[in-house]
Formats: sequence, C-alpha cells, structure tokens
Amino acid sequence: TMQIWPDVSEEEADRHGGCCSLAAAEDARRVANLLGIPHYVLNLKKVFEEKVISYFCDEYVSGRTPNPCVLCNRDIKFGALLWKAKQIGAEYVATGHYARVVQDPSGRFLLLRGVDRTKDQSYALYMLRQYQLAAAIFPLGSLTKVQVRQIAAELGLPVAEKPESQEICFITSGNYAEFVRKRKPE
Repeated sequence: TMQIWPDVSEEEADRHGGCCSLAAAEDARRVANLLGIPHYVLNLKKVFEEKVISYFCDEYVSGRTPNPCVLCNRDIKFGALLWKAKQIGAEYVATGHYARVVQDPSGRFLLLRGVDRTKDQSYALYMLRQYQLAAAIFPLGSLTKVQVRQIAAELGLPVAEKPESQEICFITSGNYAEFVRKRKPE
C-alpha cells in the first residue's frame, strides 16, 4: 500500500474514504491478512507531493485541466512503488485497474481496455512505458465489476460492497479551487 495522502487528520481522510485514504490502507491490510499474503505500507508522500500534487496545482493555476491519476500511475505506482517492490524481490505490481496487458508476438506489451467497458480505466494508464507494462498485473481487467464484487463476497472479504472511489484522492474536501488556493495563494 502506498502512503501518499497529504497531511490531513485521520478523521478527514477516513471520511473521504478514497483510494488512498488511511481507511483504504487498513482495508488493504485486512484483505491481505485474510488472503494470507504479506502487506507492506510504503511512505511515498514526498515523491507524490513533488510529482503529482505540485503538477496538479501548477496546471490548475495555468487554466488547464490536469489529470493527476495519469501521472500517479506512471510516476508513483509504476515508478516509485515498482522500484521499491523490486528492491524487496517482487517482480510485478498488481493494481485494481480495469485494464489488461498482453504481449504481442514481437514481444511488445500492449495496454488494452478492461472487459467491463463501463469501468475501463486504460485511459488512466496510457502513459506507462514498456518496462512498466511488463511489470503490471491487472487482475480485474478480464472481469466485470459485478463479478469482482461476487468473488469478494464469496471469499468473505470486508470490501465486497465498498463504495467506489471517483474523486481525486488527495483533495478530501472535493473543492479543487480551495485546495489549490491554500497551496498557491498568489
């Protein structure tokens, strides 16, 4: 689990309940324990601040519409996290993105849409490089959201009916302008 949330109170982060909140990290720990797999929490706050939050604020102030998830996937999940994962002996990083990766006959890795077209997230991964796609596992990509929830329920996972995260994980209030104004008052 990546610890990337900004310095907000634990209550505020848990109220937000996004993909990267403290509550989400605890959910990941509980699920890992139930599945009998090791769970690590890696502090990536500094690189997340530098690569994602600063980019978001700069783009917003410049009048553009930033997509911080695209940079987070490239620079954080399949950048800093992948690098740390390799340091502890992992070969791959698996995420919950609804997307697929296949290797073509020439050896090139191709990013494909998820089978569930209503949940496809390949657009948020389009900036991944070949070495990143080679190390990516997207176990949900060949399933529908309904199937994923059914499997989770059958396994007794506490997240089987968890609400979906749709907002930018580091803006717990949902107010983008207020967030940027606090970081760039000028």
